[in-house]
Amino acid sequence: MSNPGQPAARLPLLNKLFFAADHVGLQAVSYFRQQWVLFFLAPPALEGVSRVPDVQLLGFAVDARVMAGFLIFAGRFIDAFTDPLIGWWSDRTRSRWGRRIPFILFATPFYALFAALIWFLPTAHSSWWNALYFVLALELFFTAATMSSGALEALVPELTPTAKDRMNVVGLIFLFAVVGAGLGLVAGGYMADTLGFQVAGTVFAVLALVFRGISLLAVWRHAPRHTPPAHVPFWRGLRDTLRNPQFIYFLPTFVMFTTGVGVLQGWIPFFASGVLLQEREGGASSMLSSTLIMGAVLSGIGIWLLFYFRGLSKRRLYGICLVISGLAFPLLGLVGLLSQSNLMLQGMAVVFVAGIPMAAVFLMPKGLTADIADYDALLHGERREAMFYSTQNFFEKLTYALPPLLLSLVLQLGDSPEDPLGIRLAPLLAGGLVLLGFVLWPNYRLPDTVNRQTVAAAGLLPATAARSG
Repeated sequence: MSNPGQPAARLPLLNKLFFAADHVGLQAVSYFRQQWVLFFLAPPALEGVSRVPDVQLLGFAVDARVMAGFLIFAGRFIDAFTDPLIGWWSDRTRSRWGRRIPFILFATPFYALFAALIWFLPTAHSSWWNALYFVLALELFFTAATMSSGALEALVPELTPTAKDRMNVVGLIFLFAVVGAGLGLVAGGYMADTLGFQVAGTVFAVLALVFRGISLLAVWRHAPRHTPPAHVPFWRGLRDTLRNPQFIYFLPTFVMFTTGVGVLQGWIPFFASGVLLQEREGGASSMLSSTLIMGAVLSGIGIWLLFYFRGLSKRRLYGICLVISGLAFPLLGLVGLLSQSNLMLQGMAVVFVAGIPMAAVFLMPKGLTADIADYDALLHGERREAMFYSTQNFFEKLTYALPPLLLSLVLQLGDSPEDPLGIRLAPLLAGGLVLLGFVLWPNYRLPDTVNRQTVAAAGLLPATAARSG
């Protein structure tokens, strides 16, 4: 039996590339949905009719866009509770294919199917049938995604035994994730303009299916088959996960950072039409998104080089990106206040600056969570990677469900060229969320290479665990 605290499997370079390539399809589906779903359900009045109805609640009129934001929130909120259960199930699975591959193999077709179906509402006009259908399709998509993507994600710690090996895989994931984000944000906008949401959503779903298959083939012979299943009961495993202090210091930063980014993703089409005065918001949103991605790519390459050649720790680099993001995001709300000339150029310049620290959300979290999972294995003597990734996803989804709802509420303050107050305040909200998440980060102390010696040197290994080693 292998030491549960030391993953043994390693991937050849070509397999690493194909394994990381999954993020082309994954991020294309994710970013297209995040940016356009609120706009799709409840566009501005000049762009079309809302597909969900206004609501009368306790004598108050609830705007269709707030209703749409609530529907997206409801789908995320319900889905969040399946993550720890599926992660616990994955950690405890025993099969001839190992713990993770059965989940990836059987859930992936449904993941792609429902990624497309969420764009095919029953009617083209405002209807409660649209609302019910959307929540059901979204929930089925999220459940299949949790089973398939969560299991693939949980392989990262087992396939990357050293700090540099892990950073190499995470770096490749970042590069492919940027390609996927570019497709979802940039190509997605043009496709929405010219082909419609249904065609764009279907294309990205097929793309996700193809790249997930490539990734699965890359790890088929390398994914551990004989890692002992975890035996801890669900509630005890969840309790131990939430009592891991390093996980607690990391989790709020990731949750709040991705929430702030989620607000900005949904905000871009409204910014394009309401502040930059662009008639084709799809094309304008694509230009803005490509500029943001350019800033993230340049920054991500710089972060990887600083880690690999200058030895700057993941902990320090991630913390720097958090602070810069919190300060840079609010600048987006200032575009056009001093001058109304060259609005699109102003928007692209500020979006580029805001994109620079966003590389952290692509590059760092998978590696940090893998380090925390290794640390937990040292403490408890069994590997529970999926429990950490799924618990992280649970809290992320609970909070990340909020951006469409938060954005819809902020936009009530003004979403038109004549009254853009809500559009201008949304970036301030995004920056504030990021800075709020940073509060606990200075307490995180895990070294980049997690083993019994380095953890003991950092003073993070209890005496009982040290003696058992």
